[in-house]
Amino acid sequence: DGIRATVYDHTVNVYGIDPATGFAARPLDNYGVQYGLDILNSGQITKAQFIALNRDVGGYDADLNHVPERHRANPEATRRAVDTGRVLYGGAGLATTPVIDYRSYTDDREGGDIHMIVHQFSTRARLVAANGHADNHVMNVGGRWGYTEDRPDLGVLFRQMDRWLTNIQADDEPIALSEKVVRAKPAGLADNCWDTRGGGRGGGQARGRVNVMEPLAYEGAGTCGEIYPAYPTPRHVAGGPLANNIVSCHLKPLDRADYEVEFTNEEWSALGEIFPDGVCDWAQGDLHGQGYQGTWLSFGPSDVNRAR
Repeated sequence: DGIRATVYDHTVNVYGIDPATGFAARPLDNYGVQYGLDILNSGQITKAQFIALNRDVGGYDADLNHVPERHRANPEATRRAVDTGRVLYGGAGLATTPVIDYRSYTDDREGGDIHMIVHQFSTRARLVAANGHADNHVMNVGGRWGYTEDRPDLGVLFRQMDRWLTNIQADDEPIALSEKVVRAKPAGLADNCWDTRGGGRGGGQARGRVNVMEPLAYEGAGTCGEIYPAYPTPRHVAGGPLANNIVSCHLKPLDRADYEVEFTNEEWSALGEIFPDGVCDWAQGDLHGQGYQGTWLSFGPSDVNRAR
């Protein structure tokens, strides 16, 4: 009875049709995910809360209705999501792209916000995993409400990016583009944040906002880490990697050694009922991914460089 406004349905040419629903297939999976694992092991929730959470968490059906069963991904849709870069890949094009990753801080908004700062660190982790470094990636956290035209710092970012791109274009050495990108980065362009808590004087001040130049890191210390803490997603708390690039996990048997608490036989039996096929083994990567296919892929109708 109308257009389905889901992220999957507007990308149906990539994911294909799920014959069971007639709608787009979904790379969406929480089978085997142990919600709350890290905070169970750190003593922030009880064994009973951990068991109840994972017993009752359920999943979403095709219309985003909550259902008792966990949702399992369509294997082909997931393979395409991972192998074609719908799940952002840190290599290939991103490895040769100069990135100034600016983000307003909205983690503490009432009701939450999807644009959490942890995603910056996930992007950086994906770059490191693919390339061994993230030297083409600079983070800038600009306060809680973004830029306005009367603030000089927005212009600074554009000038820095323009200088970076100009340096790359001027480099005619016969070396890999990824190397050119790193060495073309302007001096002084590095991780930073804006301290908006009060006045302050000295260099880097813009209308009461003080620029703090320091490396930004997940769970990092320093001024920026204090003002703009990064909070984990449920997948991270479930033991998933910082890169957050696994849709469907490989499964492994329940193992008492994975827990800092002692389960009774009754509690262990309850976990076995919740996870009859095992729990996520995050170290093995995505279950359905088969390897990155490349850039500038076609998803039809053209057969040139068509995604598999």
